[in-house]
Amino acid sequence: DAPSPPTTSNMAASVREKQTVALKRMLNFNAPPLKNTTAEPVWKVLIYDRFGQDIISPLLSVKELRDMGITLHLLLHSDRDPIPDVPAIYFVMPTEENIDRICQDLRNQLYESYFLNFISAISRSKLEDIASAALAANAVTQVTKVTMVAL
Repeated sequence: DAPSPPTTSNMAASVREKQTVALKRMLNFNAPPLKNTTAEPVWKVLIYDRFGQDIISPLLSVKELRDMGITLHLLLHSDRDPIPDVPAIYFVMPTEENIDRICQDLRNQLYESYFLNFISAISRSKLEDIASAALAANAVTQVTKVTMVAL
Protein backbone atom coordinates (compact mmCIF):
# COMPACT_ATOMS: atom_id res chain seq x y z
CA ASP A 1 0.00 0.00 0.00
CA ALA A 2 1.44 3.35 -1.04
CA PRO A 3 0.99 6.21 1.43
CA SER A 4 -1.73 8.62 0.43
CA PRO A 5 -0.54 11.97 -0.91
CA PRO A 6 -0.62 14.86 1.56
CA THR A 7 -3.83 16.82 1.46
CA THR A 8 -3.97 20.59 1.38
CA SER A 9 -5.37 20.67 4.93
CA ASN A 10 -2.57 18.35 6.18
CA MET A 11 0.04 20.55 4.52
CA ALA A 12 -1.53 23.69 6.01
CA ALA A 13 -1.59 22.09 9.46
CA SER A 14 2.04 21.08 9.08
CA VAL A 15 3.07 24.61 7.99
CA ARG A 16 1.11 26.10 10.89
CA GLU A 17 2.78 23.63 13.28
CA LYS A 18 6.24 24.55 11.98
CA GLN A 19 5.46 28.26 12.35
CA THR A 20 4.26 27.70 15.91
CA VAL A 21 7.43 25.75 16.77
CA ALA A 22 9.57 28.54 15.22
CA LEU A 23 7.72 31.21 17.24
CA LYS A 24 8.03 29.24 20.48
CA ARG A 25 11.75 28.82 19.83
CA MET A 26 12.07 32.59 19.27
CA LEU A 27 10.15 33.29 22.49
CA ASN A 28 12.57 30.97 24.29
CA PHE A 29 15.52 33.21 23.28
CA ASN A 30 16.07 31.14 20.10
CA ALA A 31 16.82 28.00 22.07
CA PRO A 32 14.85 24.76 21.75
CA PRO A 33 12.00 24.63 24.29
CA LEU A 34 12.85 22.45 27.26
CA LYS A 35 10.72 19.33 27.58
CA ASN A 36 9.19 18.25 30.88
CA THR A 37 10.63 21.13 32.83
CA THR A 38 9.03 22.30 36.05
CA ALA A 39 11.23 25.39 36.21
CA GLU A 40 9.56 28.78 36.12
CA PRO A 41 9.89 30.42 32.71
CA VAL A 42 12.12 33.47 32.41
CA TRP A 43 9.80 36.48 32.51
CA LYS A 44 10.14 38.66 29.43
CA VAL A 45 8.45 41.31 27.34
CA LEU A 46 7.43 40.77 23.70
CA ILE A 47 7.64 43.84 21.46
CA TYR A 48 6.14 43.52 17.99
CA ASP A 49 4.97 45.62 15.09
CA ARG A 50 1.68 45.05 13.23
CA PHE A 51 3.32 42.40 10.99
CA GLY A 52 4.60 40.51 14.03
CA GLN A 53 1.23 40.81 15.73
CA ASP A 54 -0.53 39.46 12.61
CA ILE A 55 1.81 36.44 12.57
CA ILE A 56 1.65 35.62 16.28
CA SER A 57 -2.07 36.24 16.98
CA PRO A 58 -3.54 33.28 15.05
CA LEU A 59 -0.79 30.89 16.23
CA LEU A 60 -0.36 31.54 19.96
CA SER A 61 -2.98 32.42 22.56
CA VAL A 62 -2.37 34.91 25.37
CA LYS A 63 -2.29 31.93 27.77
CA GLU A 64 0.41 30.22 25.67
CA LEU A 65 2.43 33.45 25.67
CA ARG A 66 2.07 33.71 29.45
CA ASP A 67 3.09 30.04 29.85
CA MET A 68 6.26 30.90 27.93
CA GLY A 69 7.04 33.76 30.30
CA ILE A 70 5.69 36.65 28.22
CA THR A 71 4.32 39.02 30.85
CA LEU A 72 3.61 41.89 28.46
CA HIS A 73 3.18 42.05 24.71
CA LEU A 74 3.33 45.57 23.33
CA LEU A 75 3.38 47.28 19.98
CA LEU A 76 6.78 48.73 19.08
CA HIS A 77 5.42 52.20 18.38
CA SER A 78 3.27 52.44 21.54
CA ASP A 79 4.33 54.45 24.56
CA ARG A 80 6.26 52.00 26.72
CA ASP A 81 7.71 52.47 30.19
CA PRO A 82 11.20 51.21 31.04
CA ILE A 83 11.36 47.76 32.61
CA PRO A 84 15.12 47.62 33.22
CA ASP A 85 15.28 44.18 34.86
CA VAL A 86 13.42 42.24 32.15
CA PRO A 87 14.69 40.99 28.76
CA ALA A 88 12.77 42.08 25.66
CA ILE A 89 12.14 39.95 22.60
CA TYR A 90 11.45 42.03 19.49
CA PHE A 91 9.59 40.53 16.52
CA VAL A 92 9.43 43.16 13.77
CA MET A 93 9.97 43.95 10.11
CA PRO A 94 13.31 45.72 9.56
CA THR A 95 11.75 48.98 8.36
CA GLU A 96 13.44 52.34 8.78
CA GLU A 97 10.82 53.43 11.36
CA ASN A 98 11.17 50.20 13.35
CA ILE A 99 14.98 50.38 13.39
CA ASP A 100 14.78 54.02 14.54
CA ARG A 101 12.45 53.00 17.38
CA ILE A 102 14.69 50.09 18.43
CA CYS A 103 17.64 52.52 18.50
CA GLN A 104 15.56 54.88 20.65
CA ASP A 105 14.75 51.99 23.03
CA LEU A 106 18.48 51.26 23.34
CA ARG A 107 19.24 54.92 24.05
CA ASN A 108 16.47 55.01 26.67
CA GLN A 109 17.73 51.78 28.30
CA LEU A 110 14.20 50.35 28.37
CA TYR A 111 15.12 46.72 29.03
CA GLU A 112 17.75 44.48 30.61
CA SER A 113 18.60 42.84 27.28
CA TYR A 114 17.43 42.89 23.67
CA PHE A 115 16.72 39.89 21.48
CA LEU A 116 16.05 41.32 18.01
CA ASN A 117 14.12 39.03 15.66
CA PHE A 118 13.43 40.33 12.18
CA ILE A 119 10.62 38.97 10.02
CA SER A 120 12.60 39.53 6.80
CA ALA A 121 16.23 40.13 5.88
CA ILE A 122 17.83 43.22 7.39
CA SER A 123 20.33 45.30 5.45
CA ARG A 124 23.89 45.78 6.62
CA SER A 125 23.34 49.55 6.94
CA LYS A 126 20.37 49.00 9.29
CA LEU A 127 22.42 46.57 11.37
CA GLU A 128 25.12 49.22 11.55
CA ASP A 129 22.51 51.77 12.71
CA ILE A 130 21.57 49.44 15.57
CA ALA A 131 25.24 48.85 16.41
CA SER A 132 25.93 52.61 16.46
CA ALA A 133 22.95 53.25 18.73
CA ALA A 134 24.02 50.42 21.06
CA LEU A 135 27.55 51.86 21.19
CA ALA A 136 26.32 55.39 21.87
CA ALA A 137 23.98 54.13 24.63
CA ASN A 138 26.72 51.95 26.13
CA ALA A 139 24.35 49.01 25.57
CA VAL A 140 26.41 46.77 23.28
CA THR A 141 26.45 43.88 25.76
CA GLN A 142 22.67 44.18 26.21
CA VAL A 143 21.98 43.39 22.52
CA THR A 144 22.09 39.66 23.12
CA LYS A 145 20.96 38.24 19.79
CA VAL A 146 19.98 39.46 16.31
CA THR A 147 18.11 36.89 14.21
CA MET A 148 16.06 36.65 11.07
CA VAL A 149 13.13 34.37 11.89
CA ALA A 150 12.34 31.92 9.11
CA LEU A 151 8.62 31.16 9.19
